[in-house]
Amino acid sequence: MSELIITSKDDVEYLITLDINDVEIGAKYFHWGLGSVREDDTLYFGRVMGSPVSGHSIEQIQKALERVPSEDIFPPLPIPWWFSHTGVTVAESWDAEPDLDVYYLKRPWIARLEAPGRPREVAMWFAHEVKQLERLARHPSHPNLVRYHGCRVRNGRITGALLARVPGENLWGYLQAGKTVDKDRFVAALASAVDHLHNVVGLVHNDIHPGNIVVSPNGMPTLIDLGSSYPDGEEMTLWIPFSCWGGDPLDMDPETYYDGPRTASPTSRKSRDLAALKQLRIWLDNPIDPWTTTISRQRVDASEYFVEVSNRRNQEAVARHKASIKAAKDNETAA
Repeated sequence: MSELIITSKDDVEYLITLDINDVEIGAKYFHWGLGSVREDDTLYFGRVMGSPVSGHSIEQIQKALERVPSEDIFPPLPIPWWFSHTGVTVAESWDAEPDLDVYYLKRPWIARLEAPGRPREVAMWFAHEVKQLERLARHPSHPNLVRYHGCRVRNGRITGALLARVPGENLWGYLQAGKTVDKDRFVAALASAVDHLHNVVGLVHNDIHPGNIVVSPNGMPTLIDLGSSYPDGEEMTLWIPFSCWGGDPLDMDPETYYDGPRTASPTSRKSRDLAALKQLRIWLDNPIDPWTTTISRQRVDASEYFVEVSNRRNQEAVARHKASIKAAKDNETAA
């Protein structure tokens, strides 16, 4: 039984849902990842099968969640030398929670706990992102780039990155709400941010897409999420962007993208960001669902690929679910 006490479904965060088609019995399952980060920086994670989370009871959610060891998700301070030769900025006044109207506390991307057999990679990825944020903070800020104010540290581990909160919503949500942007001004502002990132900070974003662009109430963009950032020409050994907005999103065989040994790693390059900006300008003329858009050279459709990977990664979960159904029927028969 989890140590976590769930009193409401608001206590858990939806992370990811995967459609799993079982051709053998003609059924479809929904595999949901759930997470909950508590005020004391303990984190719980679990998986539920069957109907969407709204159809599960609090008791079912409670049973699914288990505490995740801190070392699997939070990198140590100081960050190991192979990630950064610089110090880490520790945000002050952590006796109280930050003002969430002013700051955003970014946590490790715990949805990656869905990937089996990779203990502590979530912590490694977050350490990489902190390294890039520290590099960003050493240079003058840009009005259209995310701003970093240091890390939250507890018990010797980095549990979050404190960012300036950007009022607004991501570009896709903004447009879905019926709002519009001045395309020329909007793209020019993003291009300026990218130029600053490339030529002042010395990083390539590598994952520019509508989900990583926040639109302020004034209709102007802020580029966020440096988790895929590396210097130009550097091998991207840790973080591989899923975005198809750079013209050649995977740079590797799709079979190695999530599963199996990483037989190849993409290279960080400025041309990926420039291609994404070009594609964004085209997309703004007809902003359909960005995750299934095919505008430029895209080797694999994102939605089809995601379903393919999801099916492959979750066969064990499907088998467990089927076994539990069979066991329940056997128990009913025996009774």
